[in-house]
Amino acid sequence: MQRGHVLVVGESLVDVVVGPDGSVLRQTPGGAPLNVAVGLARLDVSTQLLSWYADDGYGAMVAAHLAEAGVVVRAGSNAAAATPVARIHLDAERNAAYEFDLTWDPPRVPLDGCTSMHVGSLGTVVAPGADTVRTLALEAIDAGLLVSYDPNVRPALSPGPVAAWQSVRRDAALAGLVKLSNDDAAYLLPGQPPDTVLDTLLAAERTRLAIITRAAAGARLATRRHRVDVGVPPVAVLDTVGAGDSYMAGLLAALHERACLSGVRLDDLTPDQLCEVGTAAAAAAAITCSRPGADPPRREELADPARP
Repeated sequence: MQRGHVLVVGESLVDVVVGPDGSVLRQTPGGAPLNVAVGLARLDVSTQLLSWYADDGYGAMVAAHLAEAGVVVRAGSNAAAATPVARIHLDAERNAAYEFDLTWDPPRVPLDGCTSMHVGSLGTVVAPGADTVRTLALEAIDAGLLVSYDPNVRPALSPGPVAAWQSVRRDAALAGLVKLSNDDAAYLLPGQPPDTVLDTLLAAERTRLAIITRAAAGARLATRRHRVDVGVPPVAVLDTVGAGDSYMAGLLAALHERACLSGVRLDDLTPDQLCEVGTAAAAAAAITCSRPGADPPRREELADPARP
């Protein structure tokens, strides 16, 4: 297990989930980076979050959720004028579409005690905070820390596939670990096979591990030396909200446990080790799919053979 904490940088918000008939089903704290931070903390990884929400009713929900999970919130994260909101529209098949009402302008913070940094989603694209995220990522690189990145592309806020891919590729080039979903890849590089997308990501100097998740088809994990496919456990899907974030948290936790959250150690992962960390990530995502909302598992749930 690596010492120190993982610093997650990105948005916190409240998910307002709307059913196929237009009724509000629930209101819960969310945001991809918040979900990753909560997922890491529930898996017993020391985790800090730099975010952006308000001292209001929704902000109180966010703060309580983070405190319950054991996430340490960095100073200044609650200085927004209003807590961001995401409306999640579920169709008849329980697939999710998103619309957002948010601002993003987090403070700069020191990286003392940080072993790695995770960034992604709206925090890397919404101004003015996206510039702060990039500055922090560059500072992390200068300090010899690994940066992980999940673009979690939202077409509703995207300038279009071409411009979005330019932005994703720029940010991915800073990261030692990059994860894309199949939907991300299809939007950013339509028609390109997974291996071509992975090869493109791994061509960046710093990137050592690239992953494409493919929902029920599992995930492909690739380093410059090895490439493996890892399936998913059987699960009755209630909804897919937060599944990709739980996958990322499970992956980072498994790498953290093996002291592999560095570019050098990622290069050294064997096919068996890639399968191990991919299996842990898939198990975390499957549990999240089995229950409503972005509700990542705790460590004891992953250890329970009765769970998916």
